[in-house]
Amino acid sequence: MQGVLLIIISFIFFTNPAEVLAVISFWVGLLTLIIGIMGLAGYFMMDKNERENSSLLWSIATLLFGILLIGNLGLTMKLITVLFGIWILMTGIWLTTAGWEYRRNGAPGWLMLIAGVLSIIAGVAIVFDVKIGAVWISTLLGVQTLLAGLGLVTLAFIKRKVVRKLKSDMPAFRN
Repeated sequence: MQGVLLIIISFIFFTNPAEVLAVISFWVGLLTLIIGIMGLAGYFMMDKNERENSSLLWSIATLLFGILLIGNLGLTMKLITVLFGIWILMTGIWLTTAGWEYRRNGAPGWLMLIAGVLSIIAGVAIVFDVKIGAVWISTLLGVQTLLAGLGLVTLAFIKRKVVRKLKSDMPAFRN
């Protein structure tokens, strides 16, 4: 059942990229806010002689940052896509560099080089366009969720087959 639900969720990810990014942005903001609140609570729960001003300042800053992220989801969505784009861009630079070094070894080097150049192009596009970033993030989440769902469905069939085999081969496993 979990596998089927994951497959269904993957199609929701594929068809609603902006909404998926907005939900992720909301959760990032909410979790940041909660971390700030927990930091403040921890600060005030400590004995006065154990409290550190840097901990208080960090907790207040985290709390305010969480409020900013939740209060301005557009900014949060842009921040997430820029960070994601930078990650893709850096991966592309690394793949391009490694591919250039290994190109003399045949196909794998050229494959890395091509993947690197495509990643650089994708990374730049994601950094400068939130819509493209939303589609990429949503698509990657959708693919991962789809693969996990298919894996769980496959596992269920395999387990079913193994149990039947055990029951037929070993009388102790029968009901």
